[in-house]
Order: sequence, then C-alpha cells, then structure tokens
Amino acid sequence: MLEEFLKHLQTLRGASPHTIAAYRRDLLSWARFCQTFHGFDPLDAPSEWRKATPLQLRAWLSLYEKGTTRARKVAAIRRMDKYIRHVLQEKGLSWSLRSPRRPSALPKALSESQLLPVFRQIEDLPREFSVLRDQLVLELLYGCGLRRSELTTLRLSQLYEQEIHILGKGNKWRVLPLYPRLQRLLKEYLAQRANLQPAHDFLLCTDKGAPLYPMAVYRIVRRYLQTHPHVLRHSFATHLLKNGANVQVVRDLLGHESLATTQKYLALSPSELKAAYKKYHPRA
Repeated sequence: MLEEFLKHLQTLRGASPHTIAAYRRDLLSWARFCQTFHGFDPLDAPSEWRKATPLQLRAWLSLYEKGTTRARKVAAIRRMDKYIRHVLQEKGLSWSLRSPRRPSALPKALSESQLLPVFRQIEDLPREFSVLRDQLVLELLYGCGLRRSELTTLRLSQLYEQEIHILGKGNKWRVLPLYPRLQRLLKEYLAQRANLQPAHDFLLCTDKGAPLYPMAVYRIVRRYLQTHPHVLRHSFATHLLKNGANVQVVRDLLGHESLATTQKYLALSPSELKAAYKKYHPRA
C-alpha cells in the first residue's frame, strides 16, 4: 500500500523526490512502531490502518523532541489517510488528526554584508571550470532564490537569453529574470562546460562532467559561506522585502503556493521596527 501511495503522490500530485523520501521514512517509522509495540502493520491494508488509536499515535510522536518533526510526521499520516479515503475509497481513521503546534521561528538569512564580500572574492579567483561552477551555484541560489532540487535538475533547455524557466513544486513553472552579471557568468561557464562534453543536458556538472548532485551543492555552499543552501533562498526573499519589493512579487519569484508562506519573511526584529518608526512616522 505504501508504494502505491508514493507513486500516486509523484505522478498525480507532482511531489518532489525530497517529499517522497520524507513520507517513506515517516510512514515506515510509524509501521515499525505499530508492529513492534502493538502487533499490526498499518501499511498492510486499510483494515490494518484503521486499527491505530490516538493514544498509539501520541506515544509514537513522543519519541521525537522537535515540534517540526512531529508536525511533519502527522502530515504524512494525514496524507496517507486522505489517500485511503479518496483514492482507495476505503474507510480511514475513525478519529481526527491534530497537528502539533510548530514553534514560531523565522527563516534564517545572511546579511548583505556577509554575502556580497564572498561573491566579490570568488570573482577574483582563477577563472577555471570548478570556480565558475561554484560561483554559478551561489548566484542561482541567492540571485534567483532557487531551491536546491530546482538547481540540480535545471537543464540547458530551460535557459533563455534573459530569463530561466524553473520547474518547481507541484510541477509548476515560474519565469525568473537573468540579471546582466549572471548572463555573463553563464556564457563564461557554458564555454568551459562544452569542453567537458558531458553526456547529459543538466546545466551544472561535476569536475568530471557528471550531473551535479545535491550533496555537492551543500558542500559548495558550506565551503564558501559555512551555511546550508536553503539559507541563500531565505536571504534572497528577506533582502528583496527589506529593500521594498512587493510581497506578491516575491511570492511569484519564490514559487510559493500561498501568500502566507511568503509573509513570514516580513517579520522584523524590535530594533528594525523601532528604526522604521523613527524614520517614517511623522510624529516620531
């Protein structure tokens, strides 16, 4: 039942490989817990799925400290229950699932003073293939706000003279502009990429010409900025909004489904609120 569910998510719902892997881990963890402590496999059949009780679910969730982890696992259970009800046309759980409260944490972002000097330093390095590739990785993550999965699956056919077409979550496309600096970098990189004669059409390559894989992207970002690739996407959104960009425009650039997802970047620190009040309020 699990593999059919995951195939449904991938083919009909357009779920990303990362989402598929996360659902597989969470549901297998739930199944092992039920098998070990309660003697049934909830993934064996809908009739077995319905044996689970709220008390058993709370016991399983109590094994995990982070609220975000527990919320993700409940989301996997909820999505599976919905699949059983609406796709398999079977009865699901007889009780409602409540997601644990997530801690309210703002996305982390690097400041412009942390990022821009690093970009300038990279431009001064010898213009060999690995340097151009690393620079292009950072420019696309921060300059275009790409997800790591979008970056590693970006193909040459998605490049145009002044824009790139990105296939994001849910198989939805969005168009992003290529600023002049990035256009020049792409031209320089593609000239050296051609020398490798890679047997694929992915934009980014390893030094040996193979498609660049997600862990390699993580290592590149870690090497230059000592952080995670997704922090550059957060920085992209944060800097746009702080410099006056419309939140709806930023939503479209990020490829968010909901405006509420983008609005979390609008939260400011008390010192920023105080500074804005003094600068803009006529009575301050």
